[in-house]
Order: sequence, then C-alpha cells, then structure tokens
Amino acid sequence: MSRHRDLILAAAGLLLLGFVASRIGLQAVVKELAAVRAGILIIVALSLIRLILQTRSWAIALRLDGFESSTGELMLVRLASQGIGYLTVLGPVASEPMKIKLLQQRGKSPTAATLVDTGVYWFASGLVGIGGCLAACVLHAHSPRAIASAGIVASIFIGGLFTIARPKLLLAPLGDWLGARCPRWLRKAGQIEIAVRKFARQDRAAIRQMFVLDLGCQVLLAAEVVTVLWFLRLPLHAGIILGLEAANRIVKMASGWLPARIGADESGAAGAFLSFGLPAAAGVALALARRTRDLLACLVGLTWLAWVSRQSAGPVAAKAETLTVQMGEV
Repeated sequence: MSRHRDLILAAAGLLLLGFVASRIGLQAVVKELAAVRAGILIIVALSLIRLILQTRSWAIALRLDGFESSTGELMLVRLASQGIGYLTVLGPVASEPMKIKLLQQRGKSPTAATLVDTGVYWFASGLVGIGGCLAACVLHAHSPRAIASAGIVASIFIGGLFTIARPKLLLAPLGDWLGARCPRWLRKAGQIEIAVRKFARQDRAAIRQMFVLDLGCQVLLAAEVVTVLWFLRLPLHAGIILGLEAANRIVKMASGWLPARIGADESGAAGAFLSFGLPAAAGVALALARRTRDLLACLVGLTWLAWVSRQSAGPVAAKAETLTVQMGEV
C-alpha cells in the first residue's frame, strides 16, 4: 500500500513539474538551465563544504555524549540518511531515526546528541527564514497583502525558534498530566525531550560552536543562490537573496510529504522568483540545479549504505543491513 502511495505522490509531483514547465515555457527553462550548467559544479562544491561543517557540528555533539566516530563515517551516515529521507514520504521522520540507528554503539544511543545537533541547525535556518521575511516586507512595502503573508510566515518561524530554545519542558509535563491516559508514544517523546534538554545544558560553549558552524551552512546555502543569479546575469540584492532562501525553507516545510519534493521545489522557486520581479524560469533552473546536487548526494549515500550492509563486521554494517531490509518492506 505504501509503495502505491509513494508512486501516486511521485506521479503527482511529476505532473506538477510538467505543468510548471509548460506554463513557463520549456524552451525558457532549458535556456536558463544551460546558462547555469557550469554553476552546478560550484553548487556541488559549496554543498561539500556545507556537509563538512554539518558533520563537524554533529561530531561535537556526539563527543559530548561519549561517541567517537571518524569524520568520513559520519559524512557517509549523514548522506545515507538524507538519501532515504529525500526519496521517501515525510523525509525527516525517516532520516533522523536512521542516523541514530546507524550510530548506536554497545547499547548506547546518540538520540539526544543527534536531536540537539538537528535543533541547533533548524534554529540557525529559522533565523535566516525570519530575515528573509523581513526583507520581503521591505521589498514589498507597497503590497499590504504581501506584508501580511510575510508576517504570518515570520510568526511561524518565531514560534518554532521559541519552541526549540525554551528551557522548560513541554511534552513531559503533558504526559504527567494525562497520567494513565497518556499514549506510549507521547511518554517516550517526553523522555527524549528530558534527555535533549539535559544534554543541551551541559556545555553551552559547545552549543555556541555548533551554532556558528550551522550559521556558516546558511551562508553557503545563500551562496548557491548567488551562484545561480551570477551565471544568469541577474541582479545580486541581499534582500532578494534572503527572501528566496526564506521561500525555499517554506517550500521544504510544506512539501516534506512529497518524495524528493518533486515539482514542489520547482514551482515554489518559480513563484518566489516571480514575486521579486525575476524570471520564473530562473527559479526553476535554481531548483533543478539543487536537485542535481541532491540526487548526487543520494547516489553516494545509498551506494555506501548498500555496500556496508553487505559487510560482515562492525555495528554500522549490522544496523545498515537491518535498515536496508526495513526500507525495502515499507
């Protein structure tokens, strides 16, 4: 049933992509994509640097929790989990648990460290989203409707950041209040929340270092937009770049249920470019350039996962084999 669902959603995404390309004009999209072709290599290089920074942040959190893994192994685990998440419905729901499972060692689970690392990254990403909404308000000051929309989205980002940063527990007290009526999944989530909050308080200096690394990742994502605008000879404006990045985050949040976000990335980018007075075809070119990067990362990560799942030794190999079988059954 789930395979049929995934195929239906993928087909719907492809239809959406075809509809967007037909409305914009296939020739215009091909022309813009050809112009940005050389920029794809730069985007891949920027993505590699971002992967290194993300892995460094994750390694800091893991060491605080007593886990020691090589940088290369962590990078491949991240690529494998991202690859599974990218190609399945509700990607983060699949990718985050997979990272944790692949790194379990001697009965220890890196759940708290991994979730803290993810939370710090989301916090840095949310700040960029808020900055993009503010930039959109300034650039669309003549449009009350646009300002209202940007304000609503900014409020959502602010609410998310407040939830991540607040020191007080939310789920655990709710579970205690429900008592015997509390479902098992909520009680488990409350236990994880306690572990995550406790972990985040044990070394503030490490959290700050992770935050700086994740801010660097946001700069590299903005540099991808700059690269495409440069190759397409479009104006480089800090407010527009921030606004486009905010729109990219909104699309990811809204379309995570689509496998690979097929069609959603392209239509979202086209709409964002149009809203800032830029060609819609340029937005599709940016989305396709990033999709090329993502598919390459999936290929590397899933190839490693398939290879390591066939090895006879090592905890990562055992976990990879189990997860590979489980994903095949979904």
